[in-house]
Amino acid sequence: MMKPSQGIRGVAGHSFEEQLREAAAELRTLQAVHGSPTLDQIASRAPRDRSLSPSGVSSALRGLSLPGYDYFMALVRILITYDTGKIAPREHPGLDTWRQCWQQLRRAQQDQKITRRAAPGPGPEEGSALAAQVLQTAVRRGEGIPMHPMAKDTQGVRAAAFSPDGTQLATAHGPRTVQLWDTVTQQRQGPPLFGHIDFVRAVAFSPDGRLLATVSEDGTARLWDLTTRNLVCEPLDGHGNDPRTPWQVAFSSDGRLLVTVSKTFRLWDITDPAAPRRVGKPLGANLSARPVISSAGLLLTGHTTGAAQLWDPAAPGKIGEPMRGHEGAVCAVAFTPDGRELVTAGTDLQLWDAASQEMIHEPLSCDGQQVRSVTFSSDGHVLVAVTGTSPRRKTDRDRSCVIRLWDTATWSPIAVLPGEHQGSITAAALAPDSRLYATGGTDGVLRLRVVPTKRIQHHQ
Repeated sequence: MMKPSQGIRGVAGHSFEEQLREAAAELRTLQAVHGSPTLDQIASRAPRDRSLSPSGVSSALRGLSLPGYDYFMALVRILITYDTGKIAPREHPGLDTWRQCWQQLRRAQQDQKITRRAAPGPGPEEGSALAAQVLQTAVRRGEGIPMHPMAKDTQGVRAAAFSPDGTQLATAHGPRTVQLWDTVTQQRQGPPLFGHIDFVRAVAFSPDGRLLATVSEDGTARLWDLTTRNLVCEPLDGHGNDPRTPWQVAFSSDGRLLVTVSKTFRLWDITDPAAPRRVGKPLGANLSARPVISSAGLLLTGHTTGAAQLWDPAAPGKIGEPMRGHEGAVCAVAFTPDGRELVTAGTDLQLWDAASQEMIHEPLSCDGQQVRSVTFSSDGHVLVAVTGTSPRRKTDRDRSCVIRLWDTATWSPIAVLPGEHQGSITAAALAPDSRLYATGGTDGVLRLRVVPTKRIQHHQ
């Protein structure tokens, strides 16, 4: 039997409906090969966590509609082992190509929706096309565009990261949840990735977008294959007696190294992701900021002592002396896309030359607020930071978080945007397009917004 993913690829460029019909034909082949069960028999074999109706099964087998991910995979699990009298476990090796099949169908469906929305039509559609043109013009001018929250029920977002192509957003939220989101539709993409046994603190995509790294208060880091949504290796646990929080994680720019962080950081060789190897001993001390790796492969860390340090992961070892400029802890660090300059953050932003490790500009004011996160846009034109005054008591609610943007050509402010969260912003990420900015907070809200750029100043 042809694998479903191969069958879908065989009709590349065909319409979504044609691809859906071919996938349905593959499902019917499964049905015939494994006992030819009736619609009622298939529905009665449904797992406890997912009910199937005969009419819904019929629709899927005839290619009339694309079921949700859980429904689709439950149907496949039933069909693929129906003649054994059992339902296939989620780890069954035959399910991987069906996961790819559903994901490809979903992408085709969304591409079709986008194409149809963009195409002008008669009557009311002409107004929609006009509205789309107005929005596109505003975005090109550099204006910000507000949008409704992507979700309000996350139980608190602790981390967020965009995939290298920006089409996916990964979040860590709730007790043990890692969720993938479709950036265009702003909808959940399949079920959560469950594996950690405690709160997940950080997420990061590999440079090729194939892997997702997660780290948790359970003291482990995990690597996920985003095609199969399965773990690719045993959990990584290499920080000894270090406190389990805060945890952070980052990939090297070539994807060959993974950095995991507690009060120290450890390097892992993941050239073979299925067999990660520890590199040396844990390094550094009193880390207080998520490390970042430059395009040249240098590692930058921030410390509770108010200093930042450059490292050569290949050695591994320190590069030069610590860069000292903050009275309190360094809360966040970032490199420019070309790796030539870097920023360290506390209650202000300090700009440094990476080669000379000397300050290149007066600190950028954040009105005395603590910086929560900082990043450069992928084109290097904009610097974005989330700042906020920490609550005096744990019971206080922080409503003071704001998003600040600077023009990197002149280091002049572009805008100060309201955080729009009823509480602290605890996660933020800027998409590769340099305009989409995701924020998540303790209020359980996940937001996606289009941020303004320096170009807006030329049209005011």
